[in-house]
Amino acid sequence: MGPMVAVIAITVLSSMPPLTKYIDVAGLALAAHRFVWLSIALVAVLYLRGGRLSLRAFELGWPSGVLFAANIALFYTAVKLTTVANATVLGAIQPVLSLLLVGPLFGEKVRRSEVAITAFAVAGVVTVVYGSSITPVWSPRGDVLALLSTLLWTAYLVTTKRARLELGALELQTVLTLVAGALVLPLAVFSSQSFEVSRADWPWLAFLVIVPGAGHTLVNWAHAHTPLVLISMLFLLNPVVATGLAALFLDEPVNGFQIAGMVLVVGSLAMLMLRLQRPKPAPA
Repeated sequence: MGPMVAVIAITVLSSMPPLTKYIDVAGLALAAHRFVWLSIALVAVLYLRGGRLSLRAFELGWPSGVLFAANIALFYTAVKLTTVANATVLGAIQPVLSLLLVGPLFGEKVRRSEVAITAFAVAGVVTVVYGSSITPVWSPRGDVLALLSTLLWTAYLVTTKRARLELGALELQTVLTLVAGALVLPLAVFSSQSFEVSRADWPWLAFLVIVPGAGHTLVNWAHAHTPLVLISMLFLLNPVVATGLAALFLDEPVNGFQIAGMVLVVGSLAMLMLRLQRPKPAPA
């Protein structure tokens, strides 16, 4: 059940990058909008379900909130600068980072063959970046921000998995969203970015708040029922779906280098996911 919920959640989250690019609001201001409105919705749902916010919940959830704020702020800005394909495919190296952490943090062993497969994924990322460099909407600054966002997302997944040992999924998501909003809102104000949303963009902003917000909550639920590495691997759906949506609805160009790199990234890491699900041989 856990992996199936994770697949649904990550597919839903794939709508976030193209929506972020489509809505005509600057990155920090858009992130602040999302956190403020999502915080209101989550607090309402939590209390209607009989839940309550506690000091202990904030003690456990604030690191995830800080990382969530930084991740979203950087990613929203990156998507405004570079291509959706680059922003999401650069994020596909996140499972590689998880492989480096699961051993020390959660006692999971990583085989040499799994490390070798990740090398092909990195090669795919390099190919995608090269392919995007010859398109008119590419931005090296955007790519750097997307890469930093990926590093923060890896740390976010680790901290939320740890917090889920004591907190419910809805309680955790409410706390970390409140913390993230408290951090991003003043940054957006001091940046002097406009918070104005056009009448045409309000329905899309509502969709951005509700749908990916529900996706994050489902991912947090799946943490208690699914290995961290498997959740990380399932995020490979993100670049495929997001880039496809960007090509269909934003007319964002996708060239042969980008397609080849995406195939290499997704194929390599999908193979890695299959290997991770095989039982490891018993020690002699």
